[in-house]
Amino acid sequence: MTPIYRQPIDHPSAWTSKSIGGKEGLVIRLGAAELDAIDGLLAKTRRLAPQQVTRQDFDHPVLNAFLAKIYQELTQGRGTLIIAGLTPERYSEEDFERIYWGFGTHWGQAVMQNKFGDRLGHVRKEKDNPTNRGYIGDQELTPHSDPFPLIGLMCVSRAEIGGESRLVSGIAIHNEILRTRPDLLEPLYRGHVYSAPDSKGLSSPVTDYAIPVYSTVGNVVSNMLNRNSMDRAAAHLGSPLPADFAEALDYVRDLAVNDDFRLKVTLEPGEMVLINNFTAFHARAQFQDSERNKRHLLRLWLKAPEARPVVPELLRYGSTYERLYEENRETRSPAPATA
Repeated sequence: MTPIYRQPIDHPSAWTSKSIGGKEGLVIRLGAAELDAIDGLLAKTRRLAPQQVTRQDFDHPVLNAFLAKIYQELTQGRGTLIIAGLTPERYSEEDFERIYWGFGTHWGQAVMQNKFGDRLGHVRKEKDNPTNRGYIGDQELTPHSDPFPLIGLMCVSRAEIGGESRLVSGIAIHNEILRTRPDLLEPLYRGHVYSAPDSKGLSSPVTDYAIPVYSTVGNVVSNMLNRNSMDRAAAHLGSPLPADFAEALDYVRDLAVNDDFRLKVTLEPGEMVLINNFTAFHARAQFQDSERNKRHLLRLWLKAPEARPVVPELLRYGSTYERLYEENRETRSPAPATA
């Protein structure tokens, strides 16, 4: 458990829905020069599958400067951004994937998101969802963090109804807890063990270390929140969450769904939302697809160890997904022999 930071945090990452000025307060737009650079890179890399594109393949001085500015804002500034300017009128769905993957190579290393080893996730409702993974369902998702420093979501198409993204600064929430319920900071800094959604049947389904909701390194406060993973771990262990910790988590949730803090955003096709998982939480409204309009986003989880000084537990949890993949591969039935 790190020391509790007991001063108001005055930093761009401690934004609220009002102070940020709505969706436009997070938007950074690609200009004509950047779009021309993207067109050239698409032509240059057309011989490659989108996920074969490397940082060296996706290199252009104009775009490099733009993407470096994005990384700086994610790691040192607001921590949550929306990139606009790509449209389905100009780019195909394959172009979207190639552009998105190429952008990601500038910010970090794409990592596994499930036991099948996917590094580019398709966020959409799937018929087959045996472990109830949120990103392939249509239910509401409560405020949470994902297990790597940076996450990106790119909209390919919208749902018929609902599916808005909900963004909130975890640092602003920390300020509010300090102001109104400072007694709850101690359990939040103490944290709890986790269990990943696909962990049933693993050799060790529960982490052997607690992951703090808030922690400090060098007076830099970071957050990590996944109530479902903590509840799942408690169920595995047959022991409920400690009462003071459950109360603190409930208070974080109540603040995170308060429109004084929460920003509701509907992404248009081609727009990307980028989030520093250690400064912000994200959520999603329930949605309903139709035959014509089906919600589909592309997701990247990016390993970027230099993005922010954090306690090891925040980075360690992401390795769970590599272990899920390895253990799933070991138990997978071999392919049938051919003559």
